[in-house]
Amino acid sequence: MPGDLDVNVPATTRGLQAALAAIDEFCASRGCTDDVQKRARVVVEELFTNTIKYGYGGECEQPVRLSLSGGAAFTVVFEDEAPPFDPTHWMPPPLPPGERPPGQAGIAMILGLSTRVTYEATAGGNRVIVVITP
Repeated sequence: MPGDLDVNVPATTRGLQAALAAIDEFCASRGCTDDVQKRARVVVEELFTNTIKYGYGGECEQPVRLSLSGGAAFTVVFEDEAPPFDPTHWMPPPLPPGERPPGQAGIAMILGLSTRVTYEATAGGNRVIVVITP
């Protein structure tokens, strides 16, 4: 799904930094609001770190692809080649918030910061489409 800007980086801390820098540059060139830029950064950082930790099992040279589109809505298409995982159907364990283990709020945060999140299994992995409106 080609966008206005396509980024292909490895699933590493260095790749994450490059992806976040691309978001910043794209938002600056498109006049995105600070709110949209900040939400996009948090969403991508969470998806990216989940891909590294859970999808690939650690930092590696496997790809993470971003496709950014601007306009009335900011859209991020996030793709990896990790085993299938649909974050839109993930449910946290039925525990009170104070008893949940650390690190189980990320998907809820992604969904809460986004206007719409959809998932598509691809032949080689995962595609998450995130729409953020001002």
